[in-house]
Amino acid sequence: MSDRVNFRILGPLRAGVRGEQIDLGGDRARLVLAALLLEPDRPVPVERLVDGVWPDGPPESARTQIAIVVSGLRRAFCKAGGGRQVIETVRPGYRISGESVTIDALAAERHIAAARRDAAARRLTSAAGRFRDALALWDGPVLSGLGGPLVEAGAVRWGELRLAAVEEAAQVELALGRHRELVGELLGPVGEHPYRERLRALLMLALARAGRQSEALDVYHEGRRRLDEELGLEPGRELRELHDAILRDDPSTHPGTPVATSAHPGPPCAVPRGRALRWRRTTDPARALRCC
Repeated sequence: MSDRVNFRILGPLRAGVRGEQIDLGGDRARLVLAALLLEPDRPVPVERLVDGVWPDGPPESARTQIAIVVSGLRRAFCKAGGGRQVIETVRPGYRISGESVTIDALAAERHIAAARRDAAARRLTSAAGRFRDALALWDGPVLSGLGGPLVEAGAVRWGELRLAAVEEAAQVELALGRHRELVGELLGPVGEHPYRERLRALLMLALARAGRQSEALDVYHEGRRRLDEELGLEPGRELRELHDAILRDDPSTHPGTPVATSAHPGPPCAVPRGRALRWRRTTDPARALRCC
């Protein structure tokens, strides 16, 4: 086993060496470490760490206390056999090098990049496997159990990466004809993110291709109801077009229909990347993505 410190942020914050967990101390130390791990290879200024630990206003000794926290973390890593220089001192603060440690978020990012290359080259089975490897690294919300504006802002990047991977993996699975298995895999994400139209469109298409058209229409109407009642919005154009395609039994909603994939695949017969919702009476609708 490697003597590198292995960090996990895709879920509760954890650290270990050779399979043994490291005691990271209290919330203050965990917040500082989380802030550094959210921006690997980048110096995090002491002032930002101070604001993250004391969002309501720091004490006069805040900079000294941050130095004490970093020193304590270094001792913990050294005691575990991971070395003292896991956290580097670099102006204007501190940095964790992604090359000297293992971070699950960086591993997930590499898997997703490789999956996208495979999808672009039509190596769909390999792409599907790499997407599954990436998504398996998530063990809950990013840095679950830790709060504050610094952690919450930094966690957005990795949470968004996961959702993009779920969507792109689903398109690859559809291209491989695994629509029946995909239904169960998408129910959870759609429930967690009910306003994300791309996820909803992929679930609808998987249901339709599995011969469950009435359930696909139910998914659409549930999304439309929630948008209307909770946000005063209506579904986007592409989602409405998929709904109409299912109603008229369009061949694009049948199993065996080819699904286009790319380095950053968009959903088949679904919604564009970017904005998840459309305001009523929009005057500048997004370009539609055509079914393949």
